[in-house]
Amino acid sequence: MSVIYHAHVYFLPEQAEFAAALHTTLAAQLPPGCWLGRLIHREVGPHTRPMFEIDFADTLLPAVRALLEQHRGPLPVLLHPQLADELAAHTTAASWLGQPLALKLDTLSRS
Repeated sequence: MSVIYHAHVYFLPEQAEFAAALHTTLAAQLPPGCWLGRLIHREVGPHTRPMFEIDFADTLLPAVRALLEQHRGPLPVLLHPQLADELAAHTTAASWLGQPLALKLDTLSRS
């Protein structure tokens, strides 16, 4: 059984235009089986910046990571598996492309 991964692409308000262009690029280039969420122009959940999300099976991780590395520019990206232990998913099991950001860890559940 495959594990679902999430990629959270973060942007500042002044980077919203770049983020929208990246979103359009990714919509055209992500492999089949990826789900691309809409741009969210506010903080939500544990996330401390506006962002958009990509969900995909772990088998697609190398392809998604490569696309993000190629096109993300200055935007930081959090990659993590979907786990019952949300805190572990967003910390010890996670990886970052670019500068890691602080998260609101107190909003995450533990198993």
